[in-house]
Amino acid sequence: MDNKIGVGPFLVNSFGDRYLYEVNGSAFDKVGSEISFSKHFGKDLFEKNSLYVIAGSDSGLLPQYLVKQGLPEGSYYIFIELPAVIDRLKEIIPERGFHKKIIMATADEWLLRAKEIEFQNFVYLGNLKFFLSFAATDGRYSDYLELSNHLQEELEKIRWGLNAELGAELFHQRQLENLPENRLSAVHLHGTFNGKTAIVLAGGPSLDAVLPWVIENRHCFVVIAVSRIARRLLEVDISPDIIVSVDPNQISFDISKEMLKLWERTVFVNKYHVVSTLLGQWCGRCLFLGPRVPWESSLNENTIDSPGPTVTNSAIDLAVKMGFARVLLAGVDLCYSRDGYTHAQGSNEQQAGPQLGKGQLWIETNGGWMAETTPDFHFAATQIEAQAILAKQQNCRILNLSEGATRMHEVEYASLAEVKLDSMLKSGFQMILELLPSDTAVDRIRYYQLALTELIRGQNAFREIKKLSKEGLRANEAFFGRRDGGKGNHKYKAKMDRIEKKLKNNFPDFNLLVKRFGIRGFLKLTQGDQGRDWDQNDVERLGRIYYEAYRDSAGRLMDIVDSAATRLRVRMEEEKDQPDFSILLERWWKDLQPGRSIIWKVNHPRHSIPEEYVEQFTTLGREFDETLLLHETEHMARTRSWSQLGQVRGKLQVMYKQRQTENLRHLVNNLVKLEGFEALSLACLGRGYLAELENDIDMALSEYQQVLDVQEEEQNLSVLEDALRRLFSLSLQKEDYENARLIAEYLAGISVTYLSYYADLMWLLGEKRTSLDLYADYLEQIPDDHAVMIKLGRHYLEVDLKDGAKLMFETVLQQDSSNTAAKALLDELSKIADPQKTGS
Repeated sequence: MDNKIGVGPFLVNSFGDRYLYEVNGSAFDKVGSEISFSKHFGKDLFEKNSLYVIAGSDSGLLPQYLVKQGLPEGSYYIFIELPAVIDRLKEIIPERGFHKKIIMATADEWLLRAKEIEFQNFVYLGNLKFFLSFAATDGRYSDYLELSNHLQEELEKIRWGLNAELGAELFHQRQLENLPENRLSAVHLHGTFNGKTAIVLAGGPSLDAVLPWVIENRHCFVVIAVSRIARRLLEVDISPDIIVSVDPNQISFDISKEMLKLWERTVFVNKYHVVSTLLGQWCGRCLFLGPRVPWESSLNENTIDSPGPTVTNSAIDLAVKMGFARVLLAGVDLCYSRDGYTHAQGSNEQQAGPQLGKGQLWIETNGGWMAETTPDFHFAATQIEAQAILAKQQNCRILNLSEGATRMHEVEYASLAEVKLDSMLKSGFQMILELLPSDTAVDRIRYYQLALTELIRGQNAFREIKKLSKEGLRANEAFFGRRDGGKGNHKYKAKMDRIEKKLKNNFPDFNLLVKRFGIRGFLKLTQGDQGRDWDQNDVERLGRIYYEAYRDSAGRLMDIVDSAATRLRVRMEEEKDQPDFSILLERWWKDLQPGRSIIWKVNHPRHSIPEEYVEQFTTLGREFDETLLLHETEHMARTRSWSQLGQVRGKLQVMYKQRQTENLRHLVNNLVKLEGFEALSLACLGRGYLAELENDIDMALSEYQQVLDVQEEEQNLSVLEDALRRLFSLSLQKEDYENARLIAEYLAGISVTYLSYYADLMWLLGEKRTSLDLYADYLEQIPDDHAVMIKLGRHYLEVDLKDGAKLMFETVLQQDSSNTAAKALLDELSKIADPQKTGS
């Protein structure tokens, strides 16, 4: 019995769920698919105006569940299935499909179908959502592992490309929040380190092997580190010259917060949209990448930017722009280590344990072996390859120091022994400080005043845009007669035209920002059922949506700009030796930045805090310290969930099927290190596969038997099933028919799908009456398996039960009139019954 026997027939469980056993196994046998879906997905699949891309359809049960629950307004669903599964689903999918808003497609065709419903609008809205079906999560049918990884990588590219093209609301919000700190552009570093060497330290598992060498040669290069490794750098007492962070999401603070302890000997280079709780609590010198404000402004002159998608990409680009002749990479692995880790010591990922269930994309390493990676890592690697090509054109070599890192075009591999270094006369940090202009209280206040003036200009523009949009709303109502029960007046059409002209001509750059920032509102214009007829009410509604989108977007921008202006005024208050501390404290708490109390002390070392505020300063300091020490964060919880063993079984199957002996051995060795019955049974299964590939059948039988011996209450039924399948096949191979019979009976008890294999064996052993009864039991539960019906018909002929054979062949033709095998056998049977039909 092959480990993969096709998708098999449809079964029906006690809850009426019709499912493909090889796809879903016994996933819905205990509580049924509806309750399973409800508990697992909750309301996540029912958001309005969303596009759901779902890997697998759970034998068609998931789209049926959605239709039964009722699809939300403006939402579409694309189920991406395996070709073999789609072929079987044709038996149950209605002629017009499950629903007009549900699309079934293969991995090769889904994107074309997505373009038909303008999927990019959902990306702009942030409403493109990716989910795994039960089948794709479990990986029982191993092809789903490759499918889900392929889709994740494809969606990563789509999201990053479209969002980079358009911009996103959070990025602009962070940009304005960070305006007080984005004082000095990283342009001050441009081309200033010609001929020198830099090393970029990232968070991959190979970082640990390189750190001792970095410490030993610290005086020979400029150290640029990504912010997420700050905890590890503190453990080994390394202060990088530059630390880089780019992510605008709050979870980035959880990952990188330890960097706030490095401020005395490190310069912070941040993307303009970095999370503000990180930048706003940095005590030291900082430089920003990108524009200061999201509209055309003199504040954006003489700045430089850097590409993503990851912080590592930005760090490498910064190093190239600084003019280094060589950029060494350490911890830039972008793949798993051999023991299943994705990140270096000190990271949440390392503490959570190996991620043996993820991965399944395979790449070649610098050392020549194959390693697993994830879609986001793979995408980042392709971007580094593009960066390396550009760097080479600027006479900059990029060298990776890790043998276990992803091999990338134009990124050279060099062992530590091969890298020749020269000492620098000064530290990188000192050289950078000498390049930077002063940052005194006078300098900061002068900048705050300039920035405040620019914000006031923006606020006036947004206020006028909001005013015009309100006029547009009133004109739209009047034009269609919606005001005071009137009949409508066409003069308001001219007014709307004038308003549109003012919006475009009077505030061109601000108008564009309002549209980009409020893209969610404007894209409502494109939503609604396609193909329907539009009436006057629809046209009026679109005009209303249009002006409401302008009004709401301009209003939100006014609020954000107003908050940024307040923050600038508070920063000016901070510069005073005796400020109004009540104003400062209120703002720091509101911004979730207790660390600013430390910044004030650093900037005013000779001035004391009034007695009535001492306790509050103490509380802020304690809050800041506790935050930096907190490890049980949202990111830590998410990382632990990634370290589960959910898809390991499917990965073992893929490795066995593709004869990946070394990869299989590494995965088994990693499983052995883990505790628990699930890891133990998976390790035994993997060792059994390995023994088979090495032609040690007795060892394989022993390992598979151990899977059966694992305590039953802790047993994973799918793993047990895989072991039984292999035991059955090997027992037949060794002609141990008695053991094969016991296993076939066990398997038949797990699922009716195995009854036909049990029947085959009984026929082989000469127990023909038992075999025929087993076939009959099988067909009673799976009455449309034509292959088994034809096989049973043949067996009836062999034992001279012609009526039974005729019944089988005729039943097949009733269900499938084009079945040539059944036709031929029925013709043969009729000739046996009437010899005159045979001719001469």
